[in-house]
Amino acid sequence: MEKPLKSWENLPLPQEELEKRKEKLQKVFEEMLTILGFDWKRDPNMVETPKRMAKMVLELTEGNFSPMPSITTFDITQMGEEGNIPVFVGPIEIKSLCSHHFLPIVGRVYFEYLPTSKVLGLSKIPRIIKWLARRPMIQELFTKQIVKTFKKLLPDLKGVAVYVKAKHMCMTVRGVNESQAYMITEAFDGIYGEREDLRANFLRKIKE
Repeated sequence: MEKPLKSWENLPLPQEELEKRKEKLQKVFEEMLTILGFDWKRDPNMVETPKRMAKMVLELTEGNFSPMPSITTFDITQMGEEGNIPVFVGPIEIKSLCSHHFLPIVGRVYFEYLPTSKVLGLSKIPRIIKWLARRPMIQELFTKQIVKTFKKLLPDLKGVAVYVKAKHMCMTVRGVNESQAYMITEAFDGIYGEREDLRANFLRKIKE
C-alpha cells in the first residue's frame, strides 16, 4: 500500500495501478448516483456517467501520479555571456481541482525567470506548470510550488516571477455564486523580490 498523499504531493504510479483505481472509482460513482436516487443503469444519458467521472478525476489529478515532465537545458555561458535577459512565458492555461470541494479551477499563469548559466527549453515551462496544476490545489500554494520547482531545476537562476489568475467553480456555481470573480496570486523570488523595476516590467507584460 502506497503512502497516502497530501493534495500537493507527487507519487508516480504504473499504468496498471491507475487502471485499478479507475475501476474502483467507477464503482464509487455508481454508488453515489444510486444513493442520489438516479436510475442511471436504465438512463441512456447516465449509463456511462460513472465511467466518465472516474476518468475525469484521474485526468485532473494526473500531476499527483505521473512523473515530472522531462526537461531540456541549454548552457548559455559558451556564448561568452551570462544570462541577463528575462524569459517571459504566458498565458499558460491551467485546469485543476479545488482541494476543498473538488470542483474545477480554470485559469492562466504568467511566468518569468532571469537565468544565469542555463536556460530551459521553452516548451518545458508550460509542461511543468500544467503538471503542477493537475492535482487538488489551493491557488496560494500552487503559486509557491511553481517558484520552488523552477528554483530546483535551475539552482543558479537570479529570480522568478509568477502571476496566476483563475476562476474557482467552488465560488462561481455554489456558495456565494459569484460567477464573475477571479482570484489573483503573485510570487516574486530572488532579484524580483529586491527590484521594483523588474516586478513592474513583468506585470506590464500581462494582458488581461
